[in-house]
Amino acid sequence: MDVLGLIHDKLSIPDCIRLKAACKSWNLAFKFKHHRPPKLQSPWLMLPDHNDTVAWFFSIADKKIYKVPCPEPMISLRICIGSCHGWLITVDDNCNMHLLNPLTGVQIPLPSVTTLPFVKIVQDSQEPISKFMIGEQQRNGVVVYMVYSIWAVLSMAPDADGSFTIVMIYSVWKRLAFARAGDEAWTSIQTPHGFHDVIHCNDKFYTASYGGTVMAWEPNGLAIVSEIISSDIDEAYIGCMMYLVESPDDNLMLIARHAGEGPIISHTSLFLVFSLDEQDLQWKKVKSLHQQTLFLGGNQSMFLPAADFPELKQNCIYFTNNILEFCGYFHYADSDIGVFNMESKKIEPIDHLGRHLNWPPSVWFFPSLS
Repeated sequence: MDVLGLIHDKLSIPDCIRLKAACKSWNLAFKFKHHRPPKLQSPWLMLPDHNDTVAWFFSIADKKIYKVPCPEPMISLRICIGSCHGWLITVDDNCNMHLLNPLTGVQIPLPSVTTLPFVKIVQDSQEPISKFMIGEQQRNGVVVYMVYSIWAVLSMAPDADGSFTIVMIYSVWKRLAFARAGDEAWTSIQTPHGFHDVIHCNDKFYTASYGGTVMAWEPNGLAIVSEIISSDIDEAYIGCMMYLVESPDDNLMLIARHAGEGPIISHTSLFLVFSLDEQDLQWKKVKSLHQQTLFLGGNQSMFLPAADFPELKQNCIYFTNNILEFCGYFHYADSDIGVFNMESKKIEPIDHLGRHLNWPPSVWFFPSLS
C-alpha cells in the first residue's frame, strides 16, 4: 500500500484515474487520505465539441482530447462562465447555476440567475422557464443572452465543509454580486463602476474597472477596502479587455488585450503586461515573462514555470477568447485561441488543437481530484 501511495503521488491526473480503475486494491490505495493530491497539472482547454452528457477537454501535455462524462443537467444545456481551482462554474437552460468538478462528478448548487436584481420570470412558475424580463425587455432563451454578461470567480476550492465565497460580474453594465456557500440568492454590491475582471488574491478579491482602476474587496461582507490605484495607463489601452493576474511573487499584474480587425470578428493581436509597483502604486510595463508561461481566460488566469512543464513555451501567453459577446454573436467563426510570444509579439496556434467552434466559449481548466 505504501509503495502504491508513492507511485500515486508522482502521477498525472489521467494516470491517477487509470490507477484507480485498474483493480480493487489499487482503488483502495488511491482513497487513503494521507497521500498527497496529484501534482499541479498543465491546464486542459474545455472545448465546445461535446454531446449531451460528455464534456471534451484538450490536454496540452498529452496533445489529445479527453471525453469526460458529466452528471445531470446535461452538459450540452449548460454554459461554462468560469473555471477556478479545478471546478467549472456553469449555468443551465433553466438558469440554475452549479459548481462542477467534471473529474469527480461532484457538483454544488449556486443561487439561480433569476435571483439577480434585473431578471424576472414572466410566465407561470409551473411551466418550463423560457421567457424573462431582462431590464425592460422580454427575452426568450435567457441563458444565451445572460452568459454574454456573466462570469464568476471562487475564493477557494470548496473544502469538506463546503466553505467558499463566489463573486460574479453580471449584466451589460458589468456590476458585482456575491454569494457564499449555502446562499439561496445573489447579493448585489452597490457601486457606480463597471468591471472587466475579478480575481481572488492574498485573501481579497480584486476588480479591474473599465477605467483601469483596481479596487480591493474584503471577503467578509465584501466592503470596499480601498481604491488601491488610479490607473496611469495610457488612454490608448483603456478600451482594451483588461485582466488581473497574480504573479509568481504574489504581486498584482494587469494584462491589456488588443483586438485587430478580422474578416468576421476581431481577433487578438497584442498583449501588454503591467505589474503593480507597491511602493508608489503605479503600473510598470513588463517586457518579458522570462521562464514563466501565463494562461489567460476562464477566470483562473495563472502563471506556470515552463521549466517544470516542458510541454509549455516559456515567455508566452496561452489565451482563449472569453469576450463572450463575440462568442455568442458569432457561433461559427474561428475561435480566438492561441499562443502569444512576448519577445517576437507573434501569435501561433496551439499545437495539435485544430479548429473548433466559437460557441460555447472555451475556458482553461486546471484538472483536480478535490
